[in-house]
Amino acid sequence: MSEAPPAGPSTAPGVDGTAAPDRVFTEAELKAALLPAGAFGTRARVTGTDLGVFGRYGGGDWSQCRAGDDLREELAGFEGASAQQTVRLAPGAEAGRIVTVRLVSMPAGRTERYLEIRRRLHETCPDVAVDTEAAPVREHHEAREIPDLGDEALLEISRVTGGDEYDGSPAYAVGVRVGGVVAIVSAARDRGTCVSLAARAAGRVRSELYRADS
Repeated sequence: MSEAPPAGPSTAPGVDGTAAPDRVFTEAELKAALLPAGAFGTRARVTGTDLGVFGRYGGGDWSQCRAGDDLREELAGFEGASAQQTVRLAPGAEAGRIVTVRLVSMPAGRTERYLEIRRRLHETCPDVAVDTEAAPVREHHEAREIPDLGDEALLEISRVTGGDEYDGSPAYAVGVRVGGVVAIVSAARDRGTCVSLAARAAGRVRSELYRADS
């Protein structure tokens, strides 16, 4: 999948700035705003759609980083309605060609704080040890801002090294905020697809939830 131009900046809530910042959306509304199957390519197939309460989501195991304890505790306190789709980009695709797109609704101030906490956690704990049943491994974390995508967007890059099964290959996830909605896209090792789908998800949130024309 080619990388789509990032969706332009938003002034959501309301895109025009008129909607209440505490407005939230239901699981049904978020489900309706998920990307259509065609947005993933002609051979893609949606394999699952899940609704539920959003809690701490992904991003590695920072439990051995004592400097990040307060940040992890705050991160665990975020909660909101969510809808997630899992997509296989091509028939018979390996794990690297499976992506997830999740929409989460919280008051706008909470979504803004959520991305700030994730950014700070990456900065505070860029390299952590993780105990496994086999040999110990290390997780390496980096976060970069993506300009001109939604109200703000964060690209998370993680690598795992150690043992025989980890080669340090990067995995990517993007969190893009449009007002009080965060679209979280995970595309394993495909950075271009991750950013492209995040841009499309942000545009979809603008048009379907905030009813913006562009």
